[in-house]
Formats: sequence, structure tokens, C-alpha cells
Amino acid sequence: MKRVQIVGTQRSGSNLLRLVLGSLPGVFAPPSAHKLRDLQGLMPRYGSPLNSKLLVDDMARLVELNALVWPHLADRSRIVLAELQGSTLAHAVLAFYDAHARSLHKDIWVSKCLENAHFFDQIVATDLPMIWVHLVRDPRDVAHSFAKAPIGPKDPRVIALRWLRDQKAAIAARSAIREDRWFTVRYEDLVADPKTALSPLCGSLGLRWSAVALEFHRREEAHNAASLSELWNNLNRPIRRDRVSAYKRSSDIELLMAVEGIDYEIMSMFGYLPERVTAPTVISAHEENDALIRDREMRAAMAASRDPEAEAVHLRRLQFLEGLKTMSSQAVPGGSDVRAVRAESSDRVAGKTAPDQKEQ
Repeated sequence: MKRVQIVGTQRSGSNLLRLVLGSLPGVFAPPSAHKLRDLQGLMPRYGSPLNSKLLVDDMARLVELNALVWPHLADRSRIVLAELQGSTLAHAVLAFYDAHARSLHKDIWVSKCLENAHFFDQIVATDLPMIWVHLVRDPRDVAHSFAKAPIGPKDPRVIALRWLRDQKAAIAARSAIREDRWFTVRYEDLVADPKTALSPLCGSLGLRWSAVALEFHRREEAHNAASLSELWNNLNRPIRRDRVSAYKRSSDIELLMAVEGIDYEIMSMFGYLPERVTAPTVISAHEENDALIRDREMRAAMAASRDPEAEAVHLRRLQFLEGLKTMSSQAVPGGSDVRAVRAESSDRVAGKTAPDQKEQ
């Protein structure tokens, strides 16, 4: 089994990359399920030694509630448990992908859970081989996309800090991985020439590039996603190159200056040159806290405008997780600690603000 983990920041074209790779023969590339992130603080529920059956059952329920559909497997939990090669959460997550890929007669799988760079140590500790793909996009375009999206951060400083922390996590992981196990793909290169951008990765996986990958938008999965939410309304179209440097059409100077200042040094490393600032911006803890408060207010205002029917689909898995959290806090002595651990995990990934558990 060949395993691929994509890391980076949301709104960077990760669903495009997932669908392109998933259109190649032998590749299983399902939607994000965020199991490694969302179950971190719930591990006391599964006991020590690990109750693998309970954990895998909960994972199975999570993907059944996913807004974007995973393939149906009869007796899913039993098949996953048969693949389990260890007793950690990361082992269970990898077994989940292994089981689905093998059941579908695929020998390569791709995980699009971008936040897994923040759980790099847990994945590496499984000793199961993994190829890492760091998808990076101009942070100004990421910010421009987040500002319009129905979910995700809205305050310019919070958006910039999220991008910065995600790239730093990926860079730190890169330093600990063999060169032939790490591939950096820029979104701009991906849309300009997908074959050239992905050829090194395909070569490492033993895949032959095929033009069929560019027909991803014709797949039922792409059409279903596009109909479900404006988050994915470009997935049922051919690759669009007009999204590159979309920030140049933005009139939100506050957004662009915040991003360029906060991300100044890291964005330059990837060839994205600041245009409005000449030095990095340092954000104090007090300023960051103010930004987070404003961000919560902006998110609440955005949430009020979302379609209730579509929102209900996105909220299903979050409600299930909240139910697990409640059961864990009641069943485990000192159960309030479960909530604290979960909050700490969320803060570490999202920068002192809860992650968007509806993002897929």
C-alpha cells in the first residue's frame, strides 16, 4: 500500500488536487474526514489499552455523516480492524484508509486532511511508509478566498496567522523526511501545467500520468460536491487558471497588507513577493487576541446568512462529535479534562481558535 498525505492550508486547491489524483488508475482519494484532528481529545473514551472496536466504530460513523460521501463498505468496521497494525489513533486512521483502498482494489490512497502536518509526529510514529505532498498557494489568494467563503476565518490577521502556522508545520515536517518522500506543489504550477507539476509525485508512486486526470470535473463526485456548497462550486468545471493572483482584483487593502506583513518571510520562500509592505509585521499576544475576538464576530455574522438546509448537512458530523464529547466527559473520571485536552488540540492546530469542523 502506498500512502499519500497532503498538507497545507484550506482554500489552496486541495480538492482539485485530490480529484485529479483520484482520477488516475489505482488511486483512492476520498474527501477529508479529519479523524486524526477531531478525535485527539476524545481518546480517553477509548481506554487503555485501546478499545479499537469502539474507536473504529466511531470513525465509521463519522464518515457516514460526512457532507462529501465516502464509498460504502459492508461491514466497514470489521474490514478496518483487520488492517490495524498498532494501538494508536494514527494507526487506526491509516488502517481506515488502507482498508477502503484495498476493498476498492486500489494500491494507492490520498488523504486530504491538510491539518495532519500538525500531527506529523503521530503519523511518523506508526512506522508505516508515507509520502507527503505540501500544497502551497499564494497567501493573498488564500485570504481572498477565505474572505468570501461561507466558513473559515474572516479577520485578515487570523487568516494570515493560519496560513503562517500551517506552512511552518509543513516546513518543520519537511526537515525530518527523506527527500524522496516529500513533494512541494505550488497551486499556481498545478493549474498552469498539471502534468509537469505532478510528474515527480507520479513517478515516485509508480503512476503513469494520464490525460483522464484532467476530466475529474466530469465525475459524479465532482458534480455532487459542487451542488452541495459554494465551497466547491468550481469542482465540476475544468481547471481554471484565472484564480491565480485573484487577490489583485481585491479592493480590501487591509486584508492584503495584513497577509503580506504577517506572512512576509515565509511567502517569499515560496516565490510570492510582497507588493505593499517592505518588512515583516510582528503581532503581539494582545493584538492576536483582539483579532480572534473580531474573527468570531465576523464568523457569526457570516453563519447567519448561510442556507439552513445546506448547513444541516455540514453540521451532522459536528453534532455527532459533540455527543461523543458529552459521553466522554460523563463516563471518564475527571471528564472535564477531556474537554480541556480537546480544546488544547484545536488551539494548537488553528491558532487559538477552534478549527472549522465543517471544512472538507
